[in-house]
Amino acid sequence: MRSVKGTVLTLALCVLPLALAGQASSPSTATANRLAGSTSRYLLQHAGNPVDWYPWGTEAFDKAKKEARPIFLSIGYSTCHWCHVMEEESFADPEIAKLMNETFVSIKVDREERPDVDSVYLAVTRTLTGEAGWPNNVILTPDGKPIFAAAYVPKEKLRSLIPRIATLWKEQREQVAASAEMVARSLQTAPVAGERLGVEVLEKGYRQLAARFDAENGGFLPEPKFPSAHTLMFLLRYWHRTGEPQALAMVEKTLQSMRSGAIWDSTGLGFHRYASDAKWAEPHYEKMLYDQALLAMAYLEAYQATGKAEYSKTARDIFTYVLRDLRAPNGAFYAAQDADERFYTSKDRAKLPPPGRDEKILTDWNGLMIAALARGASVLDDPQYALAATRAADAVLAEPLVHQSGGRQAFLDDYAFAVWGLLELYEATFELRHLEAALRLEGEAIRLFRDDAGRFYLTPTGGEPLLVRPRETGDGAIPSGNSAQLLNLIRLARITGKPEYDKYADDLLRAAADDVSLAPSASPHLLSGLDFVLGPSFEIVLSGPDPAALRRVVFTKLVPNKVLLHRPPGDNPPITKLAPFTRAQKLVNGKTTAYVCTNYHCKLPTSDPKKVAELLIGRVP
Repeated sequence: MRSVKGTVLTLALCVLPLALAGQASSPSTATANRLAGSTSRYLLQHAGNPVDWYPWGTEAFDKAKKEARPIFLSIGYSTCHWCHVMEEESFADPEIAKLMNETFVSIKVDREERPDVDSVYLAVTRTLTGEAGWPNNVILTPDGKPIFAAAYVPKEKLRSLIPRIATLWKEQREQVAASAEMVARSLQTAPVAGERLGVEVLEKGYRQLAARFDAENGGFLPEPKFPSAHTLMFLLRYWHRTGEPQALAMVEKTLQSMRSGAIWDSTGLGFHRYASDAKWAEPHYEKMLYDQALLAMAYLEAYQATGKAEYSKTARDIFTYVLRDLRAPNGAFYAAQDADERFYTSKDRAKLPPPGRDEKILTDWNGLMIAALARGASVLDDPQYALAATRAADAVLAEPLVHQSGGRQAFLDDYAFAVWGLLELYEATFELRHLEAALRLEGEAIRLFRDDAGRFYLTPTGGEPLLVRPRETGDGAIPSGNSAQLLNLIRLARITGKPEYDKYADDLLRAAADDVSLAPSASPHLLSGLDFVLGPSFEIVLSGPDPAALRRVVFTKLVPNKVLLHRPPGDNPPITKLAPFTRAQKLVNGKTTAYVCTNYHCKLPTSDPKKVAELLIGRVP
């Protein structure tokens, strides 16, 4: 998306200074507004505001058009600290509410329920201000085009801003509308350039990350510091490819500093969302399911890379927290726990009520947790994690895929992360139904979200019209759907031998090239996919009735670019229909046999675990 920062709205609105202040507290309990009937915990937190909030929908936009009023769109989520602050000091304040009600049609959106709306207007805020966060507050024309954007706005700034907007809208409406139209045009998807990304992009991404690395404290500057586990997983792949010791050192320093810092809950276990300081000493205390999942995978990979038990212990501790505090009765996982600073800093937590829990069940975040648990089962050789992952997958897939349990349609991320989880779960259990489900969902994702140029969009073809159809290649707090799709496609290409998956992966990379080549460090998970595409990579088939011992060897060391299949005994077991190249890979001399292949060129089969290790890592572990 082309930036128009500095060229839009000489209204001096986009550079409004936003000082941070205040602490969150309970929402107002005034007369309920239109949000009172919502299923969203975040919207319900604003249901007592004197602001005349509308949920996202045609009713609000129709009112804005009929009355020729601008829209105040505010997007956040239930465990967001500064969302709570702004609700407490501004949206619950009768004076601010009166100004808003006189000037705007006001809309509240839960970003976790509507990632499509969130993605569109985060892009708007980045375009206007250069950065974005939550709460994300965007003032729009009645047809949804952006006039102004900011994250948290202190009460006094908001009090002075609203009359200025009202005056501008009344006196300079044509100029404001023209500027908003220019922003909207800048967000349109550019044509695909067709460039092919190569190994030099991996190196550029590494160099950019190294330049921002905080050697004293771990993590990456500037603050605030987010865990960004997928960045660490890319660095592990870069180390694995090049042998660059600094890449591994950056990962270890960061993982050790996070574990020893206040971002880790040493009493209740699990990681908080981020730290506002360089030393990981000032956490924002919400705990997100996706952070637990991605960090568990990063610690597992560090354990594979180094053999250090501290990393496997952290992964187990994360799983202990998630299975104890975030698991729903049906086996799926809740979204988050609140940022209750008083609870987490108390010396006697037992006397305090636990933090509130956001009990939304989101398919995309569950997909990440399924992937993490399944990976834990494989790396730690612990079947309890595979059982937990299986229960969650069965719960999520019990009905046609949706974004939220009992809710609306699924988005790209729901499909991409569910497929990721199912592929990991197949490797952990060798239950063919998980691979079959992954193939089915991937087929649906290609049909629903891919365009003719190979780009994957967040919303399905024919979905609700928005300002633009959102598409993300940059990775934020979690990998983008496109980044996850790249790895899914290349893994399915290696599993099935079908060239169309390779083509889809190549098309995706070409479509993302312009976005990625300038700042590859902003797309670290996509770089992990590119690393897999560039190879070398392995197709590993374990043939025979009891593959457990050889599977254990496959996951002992970090071998990131691989797929693993099990071929049961017999002439044509079901796996041969999905992966035809496995037909000839039968057990030898009655023993479970490993076939280690690169681009389907296989070394001599072996039943010797030490030989398998040599073929994968060049030496006996």
